[in-house]
Amino acid sequence: MLTSLYHLFPRTIHPMVVHFTIAVNFLTSFVGIIGLFRRNDKMFSRGFFYLLILSILSTIAAGVAGAISEYYIAHIPGAVQPMLHDHKRDGELTGVFLVLSFVAQFFFGKRTAKVSVIAFVLCVISTVLVSVAGHLGGSMVYNSGLGVH
Repeated sequence: MLTSLYHLFPRTIHPMVVHFTIAVNFLTSFVGIIGLFRRNDKMFSRGFFYLLILSILSTIAAGVAGAISEYYIAHIPGAVQPMLHDHKRDGELTGVFLVLSFVAQFFFGKRTAKVSVIAFVLCVISTVLVSVAGHLGGSMVYNSGLGVH
């Protein structure tokens, strides 16, 4: 049943979705750092909070899209397997750190209406992780031709 739903989406759905995820993650970190320096401006605290929600949702979408795109790949070369594993792991960890950042901002930043330093640090870690995942994804496509017909 589930595999028949995969055919509703193009094989390129992951690269179509993941670029938005990366951009939102970077934007969230950018708004967070501005919020740390502009402590009295509540707009950045609110923006950081809502961008964290959008980052989490887009990361989930990228993961689902990745599973769909992977379904279309007939053969994954042995040399690419470890990179694919690390790519998936880093994508999942991106989501974990975004959720942790959201929780930290909810509990520590919402009360004071300021960007939480803890939430910001966790968000920056997620930005590093999504960058590493993106680098691995690009290497698999451009260096190994994974998913290219």
